[in-house]
Amino acid sequence: MNYVTFGKFRLERGLALMLILFAASLPFVTPRVAASDEIEYFSYLPSILLDGDLNFRNQYEYFCKLNPTDCVKSRFQETFLDLKTPTGLQINFGPMGTAVLWLPFYLLAHGFALAAQNLNPAFVANGVSQPYIFAVSVGSVFWGWLGIYLAYRIARNYFDEALALGSALTILFATNAVYYMYVAPAFSHAASLFASALFVYVWWRTRATRARGKLGHWFALGASGGLMTMVREQEGVLFVIPLVEGVALAYHVWRREKTRADLTRWLMGAATMAAGAFLTFLPQLMVYRVLNGNFLPARNVTDKFTWNGNHILDILFSNFHGLFTWTPIILFAVLGLFLLWRKDKLLAAAFLAALATEIYLLGSFSTWFGGAAFGMRRFINCTVLFVVGLAAFADALQTRVPRPILAGAGIFLIVWNLFFIIQFVTGMVPRQQPVDMLEMARNQLFGVPPRLLEIAQRFLTNRGSFYKQ
Repeated sequence: MNYVTFGKFRLERGLALMLILFAASLPFVTPRVAASDEIEYFSYLPSILLDGDLNFRNQYEYFCKLNPTDCVKSRFQETFLDLKTPTGLQINFGPMGTAVLWLPFYLLAHGFALAAQNLNPAFVANGVSQPYIFAVSVGSVFWGWLGIYLAYRIARNYFDEALALGSALTILFATNAVYYMYVAPAFSHAASLFASALFVYVWWRTRATRARGKLGHWFALGASGGLMTMVREQEGVLFVIPLVEGVALAYHVWRREKTRADLTRWLMGAATMAAGAFLTFLPQLMVYRVLNGNFLPARNVTDKFTWNGNHILDILFSNFHGLFTWTPIILFAVLGLFLLWRKDKLLAAAFLAALATEIYLLGSFSTWFGGAAFGMRRFINCTVLFVVGLAAFADALQTRVPRPILAGAGIFLIVWNLFFIIQFVTGMVPRQQPVDMLEMARNQLFGVPPRLLEIAQRFLTNRGSFYKQ
């Protein structure tokens, strides 16, 4: 492993580069909480920490007053202020895991606001002012980068540093992950990227010790899975990964390649994992109980799921935010998961099973397109799978394609994605309708490049104008 030295400190080269990119990219973060999802995730923090309750009405009213017209037009007032939960509180469809990950940054912001509120009224220590918004936005970028690093560490175990690092950075900047880290950081997706990567990393890192029956590592796996599910409930499907491990072990026992004692240890470990997941997820169950009167998410969330998988082709290929249509790099990453079989059969099988389950789940939602999303945002939790898959794909190609060409293709796809984001935020393509992909491609070549200077000036002087399309 290659290292770089900073005075008395020595850091792995991949980590050092990511830290530099994290720090250098902070000026590009847009600190903003405005969309209904963002307000729901954020409101947990001031409501619980400063108000001591789960009544979000004052937080919702605060954000509504910032833009009264949009509050009515977006139906935020109708949904979140006029309606109530079965227990008489304001509705909050979002789970609390994103707020849990934001908590350290939020507390730092509160300390800053208490010290600085007499110097600037924008810094008032009310739990919702600019320091708090900035803090959670930076928090999202931090967690997103940490998730990318964990994905890189898995890939680095199988492939050389250049392939693993290049794949990690390409997946970040050539997919919608970069959008939800920098343009819309107050959504849950950057936290989702990290939490899912953490779960997969813990599973991968502890495979040998868990097989020997180390229950503490099974508990840690369950706890990371509980956190992951608390960020976004859909992420619970990644528990398919240890399930595949168990099925593979049962197969080897049947073939007499493993013993029944091995299977017994796995079953005891799986029970310990379930206990860790339950204990970690318990606060979310309590929140469901207070808000909804039971231990389940709001009916408005569960009713969107149909079990029929009718929209599987839509989520993959539709012009309306389709995964492969909007982020073509993912197609190569998925192909790479099949090629990963040559390196690690269990890893490949587990990742493919998790991705297939995710596709079925998301293809069964009535709101499969994800609202005014940039791309198929609900797949961001699979970023760790895509990083490893892309590294496997590039590794298979490098014997036939020179590395400079592979690097050039990655840079092209990154630029393509960033130009697409520019079209999205400037209104050159619709946000809540299918996109004419031929028109989008023409804009990529002839519409965006002449406007880059103007867009850069707007970004520096009037960034908020991008949200008034």
